[in-house]
Amino acid sequence: MPENTSPYQPTLRDMLALEIPYEVKLSPSGSKAAILAHTTNWRDNRYENICYVQDLARSASKAAPRRLNRSGSVSQVEWVDDDTLALLKSGDEGQPPQVWLYEGLVGEGWQVTSHKDGVAEFEPFAGGLLYLAEDPERAEKKERTGRFGSYWHFEQEDSASALYYTGLEALHQYEARQRAATEEEAEKLEKPVVELSRLLPGPLYISSMIPAPDDKSVYLNCRRRDDYVYWLETSVFCLQIDAPAALAEHLRRAQEKKEKQVEKPADKAEAEPAETPEELTYLGTLKRLNFPSQCSIQDVSPDGTRLLLHFQGRDNHFYTQPDLWVTDVAAALSASDEQAARAQMHCLTASLDRFVMQAYWVADGIFASYVDGTVVKVARIAPDGQITALDFGGFSLDEDFHVCAAGRIGLIAANATSFPEAFATGPGNGAHWPLQPLTNYGQQVRGWDLGTVETIHWKSQDGTEIEGVLRKPANFDPTKKYPLVFVVHGGPTGYSPEVLVSYEERRYYPVPQFLQQDVLVLKPNYRGSIGRGQAFLELNVNNLGVGDLWDLESAIAHLDALGWIDPQRVGCMGWSQGGYISAFAGLHSDKFKVVSVGAGISDWYTYHISNDIPHFTNEYLSISPFKDRSIYEKTSPMSGLAQAKTPMLIQHGSDDQRVPLSNAKELYRGLKEMGVPVELFIFPGMRHPITRPRENHAVMHQNLTWFGHYLLGKELDLE
Repeated sequence: MPENTSPYQPTLRDMLALEIPYEVKLSPSGSKAAILAHTTNWRDNRYENICYVQDLARSASKAAPRRLNRSGSVSQVEWVDDDTLALLKSGDEGQPPQVWLYEGLVGEGWQVTSHKDGVAEFEPFAGGLLYLAEDPERAEKKERTGRFGSYWHFEQEDSASALYYTGLEALHQYEARQRAATEEEAEKLEKPVVELSRLLPGPLYISSMIPAPDDKSVYLNCRRRDDYVYWLETSVFCLQIDAPAALAEHLRRAQEKKEKQVEKPADKAEAEPAETPEELTYLGTLKRLNFPSQCSIQDVSPDGTRLLLHFQGRDNHFYTQPDLWVTDVAAALSASDEQAARAQMHCLTASLDRFVMQAYWVADGIFASYVDGTVVKVARIAPDGQITALDFGGFSLDEDFHVCAAGRIGLIAANATSFPEAFATGPGNGAHWPLQPLTNYGQQVRGWDLGTVETIHWKSQDGTEIEGVLRKPANFDPTKKYPLVFVVHGGPTGYSPEVLVSYEERRYYPVPQFLQQDVLVLKPNYRGSIGRGQAFLELNVNNLGVGDLWDLESAIAHLDALGWIDPQRVGCMGWSQGGYISAFAGLHSDKFKVVSVGAGISDWYTYHISNDIPHFTNEYLSISPFKDRSIYEKTSPMSGLAQAKTPMLIQHGSDDQRVPLSNAKELYRGLKEMGVPVELFIFPGMRHPITRPRENHAVMHQNLTWFGHYLLGKELDLE
């Protein structure tokens, strides 16, 4: 019998089970790469991240990357040197993430931290590690709990965020003493960890830390409290420190304190007075930098004399693009107020007119990533401000990228015909940076039927050009009329990329399965999406939903004019802002036969009073609903309830704070009372995203069968 050469049609589980690389970190010299990849653990119903290491000199001989961690899930990797890698890794049994060190890149690793509630992030620094974690005593609030029980003071809880330093050599010595000590002697030993954030003026939330290359300064980006409602109340500090000396002095004081406790019986021991600011000077010198609100430090120049800043120069609105700025360290330290600090800041990327994301500063210049249309680019920014987009030979950035000290770049890249892979490149010749492949994850989908991918453009109702990513079946026939499904991205400052396999296709929406059933899929980069410049970002201000619907309905008209779709069989699905747009389309238009709303907004007033970013609505709708509700009603899905007819599937996490569950319930109750077919599925324990494989499987299955029923006439089997 002849061999079957038909393409394989992947199932939902096939898509969920794909192993996907998502980060590459190169060693300081660029000679080795650490590669992180997402994997699916069906048995324990969780996603795990594996770290692989690759010797780049050997990759030319097709040597496969070698798995480093044999247990746990890795969330961060940092090179200490070319032969030592540090991982932030959680345990298999749900243990909180701790830092592990792999010296020589072999073995099971050395657990460096043992912080009670785990480590949030870390950075190598001065022969040791800096790490962010919660202070256990402040986090537990024992005194309050013992007196009053448990409660949560809404948006008024002080942060327990703290910055710690541990020295690796000191830790080696401590563990050696522990092994040689008796149990009683071991209890008297002080672990070599010192809290540096005691120098802060109060219990601030530390959002990130940026070590200087000379290991003598650390820059801290902070905000007033953990809650996102304090988004604008930011502050930046410079901590100048001799970390090993500070740790040694801390250990000396701690040992002295323990000896005093031994000398005095416990019943006669006096409470230790809190250390004064003068007594904490051994920790270093802390200086607040008078930068404007929402200005944060992104990186430090290789010589340590200048700072790379991330800042929205015009205003702090959600829809205002951030740019990269530079300033001198000396000027920042000496600026007496915000005006003086701002006068010393110089914008590097104003001419780019794109939403700048990651950035690194190395000897070869500043490298930054940004969305441009439906692709993500990396550019080199020269000292004179010249911006050169790097040419990766037809590939674009798919996830994060990294630039090592030697100027080499590690990245995950993909395109419309290629699966995401890990690459290394550079230094390049001008704009040309040829990619060196490090992985072969594409073999997983070899022979699969994934259709085709292309970017299309059309004119919206108001004349604005809109673009989107169109997915067609592999056997697309331009003379045939296909059903159409919109998959709308979140944000609204998000985008849909032109790639063969995207994130939402692996977690939420059954795009390959739609293509298998001869359904076209369009992912619109509607007004307000990034990648088209500042003016495009503002087109949905005071026009949410209304302008978005123009963009979708005009796409239907465009594809209908080409003769490619059946306009009577159109559906719309999306998550977050995409869920809101889907709900608005289903309630305000007669052009959609079926809709799916994932974690979507039902009513902007309901959203405003219950979410964790209430300033979102004040900015996009220009006024508080407590002062004027008219525009809230105009732009809310629920205002179209009276004429609602479109069947609607609603999916929501029970613990979602970004778009609280009340939105889903309001939408469900309204449609139910109006007699419109509606189903609501609530996912226990899930917040805004759905983060477990089986629950993602349910989301995809529900969407597939809901749309299959209402667009293709198939049996409805939601369970």
